[in-house]
Amino acid sequence: MRILKITVAGIMLIMLAHASAASIKNDSLGEVIVLVEGATRTKDSTVESLVKTCLEKENYKSWESINPVMMGQCISNSRLFESVRVRVRKPQIDVTVVDRWTLIPVPVAYAINGQRLIGVFIIDSNFLGYGKTVGVGGAVSTEGNALTLFYRDPAVNFSDFTVGASVNQSSIELDQYQRNNIINAYMKREQLLRFSPGYKITPTLELAALLNYSDKRYEEIAPFTSVPGNYWSYGAGARLTYVNADYKLYYNDGVSTNIQWLRQIHRSDTSENVSQASLRFEWDTLLFYQQALQLAVQAANLTDNGNAGDILTYGRVKGYRGINPDGLWTRRVVTASVDYQIPVKRIYPGIFTVAPFLDYGMYQPVSPATGSNYAAYGVGGYLFINAISLPGAIGILIGHNEAFMGNFISFQLGYAY
Repeated sequence: MRILKITVAGIMLIMLAHASAASIKNDSLGEVIVLVEGATRTKDSTVESLVKTCLEKENYKSWESINPVMMGQCISNSRLFESVRVRVRKPQIDVTVVDRWTLIPVPVAYAINGQRLIGVFIIDSNFLGYGKTVGVGGAVSTEGNALTLFYRDPAVNFSDFTVGASVNQSSIELDQYQRNNIINAYMKREQLLRFSPGYKITPTLELAALLNYSDKRYEEIAPFTSVPGNYWSYGAGARLTYVNADYKLYYNDGVSTNIQWLRQIHRSDTSENVSQASLRFEWDTLLFYQQALQLAVQAANLTDNGNAGDILTYGRVKGYRGINPDGLWTRRVVTASVDYQIPVKRIYPGIFTVAPFLDYGMYQPVSPATGSNYAAYGVGGYLFINAISLPGAIGILIGHNEAFMGNFISFQLGYAY
C-alpha cells in the first residue's frame, strides 16, 4: 500500500505541474502570432502549442503554402474540440474553436450472453485546459470488480516529452472456454502500477519507456482445483508509437502502429522471468459516400515459464468478438479484423453508423481442447458523439463465432473496460 500511496502522490504532482507556453517560432516562417477565439475551457497556450506542432508536422516553407483546412484538421486531431476553423493572415494565424465537453462521468457497461459489467469513470481529457487526461473509475461485473486511476500528458510543459501513469486494482474470475463451456477457472486479484515517460521523436513518432509493478494473488473456484502460485514482480520495457491519422469521429483516416516489449526484471517466486511483446496496426481509409474501411492486425507473444498464471487473456473487443470476456487463454496470438463503417444519419450531437465486421484469429492454445483458431462475423450499430469527449461509442453487435460463443449479442456503452 505504501507503493500505491507514493504512486498516487507522484501522479498528482505531475498533474499540477505546468508552465506557460513560449512564443511560437518557426524556422521557415519566423515569429507567428496566434489569435485564439471561442475557447472557453481550453487555455490559449494549449491552442498555440497545437499550432506550433502542426506547422512542424506539415513542414510549411512559406506563408503561402499553409493550408488552413489541413491546419484545422491537425488541431482537431487533439480531440479537444467540436469544431476548428483556421484563417491565415501573415504574420498571424487565427484559430476559432468550439470546445468539446471533456469533464464527464463516462458510463461503462457491456452485456454479452449472460455476462454483464457496469461502472463509471470520471474523466477529464482536457485537465485544467491543458490537454492532459486524468481519470478515476471502477466497475463491477458478473466476474468481479476493478478500480483504476490514470493520467496522460501528451506534451509535458508544451515540450516533446510525454508521460503516462496508472494504478489498477482488480478482483476478477477468469474463465477458460471451450465454446460456451467453462473448462477451467480461478479468481485473480491483482494490483498493478505503471509509469511511462516518453519523447516525441517527430510529431507522429513517440518512444516511451515502460516501468511496472504487479502483485498477483490467486484463489480456487470450485469445482476447479488448479490454482497458479501467488507472486509479485517488477519489470521494464519500451513502446514505440506511430500515429499518422486524421480524427474523423467514426474513423481515423490514416495509419497507426503500436509496438511494445516488456520484461520482468525480478519476481518473488521460483519461476523464470517472462517477456511479452505485442503489436497493433490499424489502417482506416474513406471510400465512396463517406463510408470507411477499417483494417486492424494485432499480435502478442509471451515466453513460457510453466506458470499457469502467466498467460494472456482476451475477449469481447475488436479482433476477439464473440469470445467471452477474458475467455481466450493463450501465450501467442495473431488476429485480423475488418470493419466497414456506413454512416446512416447525422444528428446533433453525433452520427449513427452501421458496420459489418469480420474477425479472424490464430493462437497457441493453453489446452488442446480449446482449438487454435476462430472466425467471427456480424454487424454492429453505433452512435458516435461529437460534442462530448466520450471514449469509444455506444453500440450493439449481433454476430456469430462458431469456435466460442456461437450466436451472440453484445452491447457496449462508453469506455471499453
